[in-house]
Amino acid sequence: MKKLFTLILVFATITAIAKTNVGENIDVTHYEIHLNNIDFTNHTLQAQTVVTLTALNAINSFELELKSLNVTSVTSNDANVSNFTQNDGILTISLASPLTANTSASFTISYGGSTFNESWGGIMWSGNYVCNMGVGFESIPHNLGKCWFACVDNFTDKATYDVFVTVPTATTAVCGGNLIIDTNNGDGTHTVHYNVPQEIATYHISFAIGDYVEWTDTYNGIERDIPITVYVKPSQINNVPGTFVHVKDIASFYENNFGAYPFNRIGYVVTSVGCMEHVDNIGITSGVVTGNTTQEEYVAHELSHMYFGNLVTCATAEEMWLNEGFAQFCGVFYRSEIYGESDFQQAMSSKTNNITTWCKSESNWIPLNNVPQTMTYDNSAVYNRGAVVVNTMMNYLGRETFLSGLRSYLASHSYSAASSEQLRDALTAATGIDMNGFFDTYVFTAGMPHYGVDLLNVTPNGNQYDATVKMTYQHYGPEHVGQNNRVEVTFVDNAGNLQTELVNWDGEEATRTVTLNISPVAAFADYYNHFLDAKFDNNMTATAPATLGINQQLSIVVSSVNDSVMLRGEEHYVAPDNDHNIPGTTLSTKHYWNVLRLDFGESEVSGKFTFSNNANMDGDIIHSENDSAVLLYRANINEAWHSIPYTQQGNWKIGIMTVNDLQSGQYTIAAIDKTQLGLNESIIDTKKMILAPNPTENFVKISTKSGNSEIVIINNLGQTINSFPISENEITVSVEDFPAGVYYVNLLDEKKNIISTEKLVKR
Repeated sequence: MKKLFTLILVFATITAIAKTNVGENIDVTHYEIHLNNIDFTNHTLQAQTVVTLTALNAINSFELELKSLNVTSVTSNDANVSNFTQNDGILTISLASPLTANTSASFTISYGGSTFNESWGGIMWSGNYVCNMGVGFESIPHNLGKCWFACVDNFTDKATYDVFVTVPTATTAVCGGNLIIDTNNGDGTHTVHYNVPQEIATYHISFAIGDYVEWTDTYNGIERDIPITVYVKPSQINNVPGTFVHVKDIASFYENNFGAYPFNRIGYVVTSVGCMEHVDNIGITSGVVTGNTTQEEYVAHELSHMYFGNLVTCATAEEMWLNEGFAQFCGVFYRSEIYGESDFQQAMSSKTNNITTWCKSESNWIPLNNVPQTMTYDNSAVYNRGAVVVNTMMNYLGRETFLSGLRSYLASHSYSAASSEQLRDALTAATGIDMNGFFDTYVFTAGMPHYGVDLLNVTPNGNQYDATVKMTYQHYGPEHVGQNNRVEVTFVDNAGNLQTELVNWDGEEATRTVTLNISPVAAFADYYNHFLDAKFDNNMTATAPATLGINQQLSIVVSSVNDSVMLRGEEHYVAPDNDHNIPGTTLSTKHYWNVLRLDFGESEVSGKFTFSNNANMDGDIIHSENDSAVLLYRANINEAWHSIPYTQQGNWKIGIMTVNDLQSGQYTIAAIDKTQLGLNESIIDTKKMILAPNPTENFVKISTKSGNSEIVIINNLGQTINSFPISENEITVSVEDFPAGVYYVNLLDEKKNIISTEKLVKR
């Protein structure tokens, strides 16, 4: 099912919850449904359903569900019916003598009356059109096969069907399955008979009645020719070819990846309210039939349900991601075939970023396999999060291995229902890759993982290079330590060449060595945004002035460039590791940034870092004006966090820190407790101090605008190398004994407040 346009989910009013034990002692194998006397004015119908079932044990009675409609009789040639009762949507049929275990019997149930519907779901009437939608968003449980025939209305008790619909001669009736015969009754009516030979759930069988025009075609499938039927209103018929121009290509893509098409025809019919994945008779709204491909995602999404949802159905509503997550993924995945791989990757990356942001909210920490039924059809919690997890699974396994595993899963659970655990076990058995860790992290645990990678060492290995990396795992959300961790790590060399490898480890951290064809200067986890993880990233190669935005918290600005500059920015939604030694200072517990900058030619690049006392950003370390926000930097984890030159705009609550010469490395926000250190609020101004010459070998002249100040020189480890008072506007300092490297000169005022910082390079 794919929600569309103005559809609004309303969960405030929930209908009565049906008894969960309906059908527990029987297995329904076939339904024969007859719809008659359909009244478009009063929204009523008369019907009869023959239910064929097998007793699972000796039974004296059994229950079916029927909503709103009133039963007038129950008869059987195979059993002695003593009586029946209806109460709160439950039809109880009592037998005069027990039906023994494993005995089959058929029961004919006659009923009629006003049909049930809600804002989206049930039997939907619209003028001279009527159809069933299979489910309802407000009803709990959601299944609404019970709105038009007596049944066991769940995901697991599947059956075959014959459907007979009698309507006026000029009216079209279309149902799921194969059209067996269309009989002219000679009384101004005709009866269509459709048969579904496959076992399907009650919410997948359908009817649609109205003034429809049929458009037909044939898809030459991998095993057989498959009819294509599209039923639309007369005014829409000319739009059908343009809307369904790629339907055969989509079907071919699904067959090649998931296996032979599992049902009878590729069928669509226009409904008044929305899209629904009925077998052979997919409901689509009029808004899809535009005459072009602007709404093609819905054509693809619903067709993929023939595999995910219809062939294999989620075992419970709480696991709807097995239906809708896979279909939402397929509604993007097909684009790789029709529009190219980059189109698919861009669309999926956008979904991944959106779900990363959604998962940041504590109110959204819900395990994917246990979503509350009030959120069964939630677009973020189920549809898009499920799609992103499926895409993550594909990249975790590798595309071909993933698709091979899916085909095995679909084959082993065909025309049945499956749980998340059964999908996990099927993939593990088919691929030989233990999927327990993946499902524990992405499906059974709320929140999302965070993967960190730091390049520790690179050594030549013949014509190749051995790169040793430190891999870390943190979990954004409930406490969880990932096992069988597996993520793409992309290595970058000074020329901008990339090489990506899958890296595996267990637990919170590990070191791994990877042999590469390039000599890397940096390494990034999930460079291509193929995995759901707790970070936001963006890449750009700029050949002209441009801005690279990183989730509104970091902007990398290229002011000028005479060749090109390769940039990557990442905001990580976890605390930075490797604490520093500056007393009275607290590093962010919420986020840090990673930056890559590779210049080819000359360029001017600055970075604008946003801090805020917002609860989702830095509010846990910046509580009041006594907490002064500062920006810290390190080139890699071998360095200690230390201050760098930047200018600051704003106040203690929110501001922007601008680094004029942005370098590769990690950046984080920290807070200085001024009450602990006896400091006042200050804003760093790099123009208050000038160092010359810089770089230098023997001495440096420090010029300031402030008298009665103090100079503190620190190294890259955050250690104080020298400190002294300064009462003049200019002083010369010897650095002859300093080891070669980078140092930071801090200018403090009389109250020990840092008012300027400059980088000093000793040759």
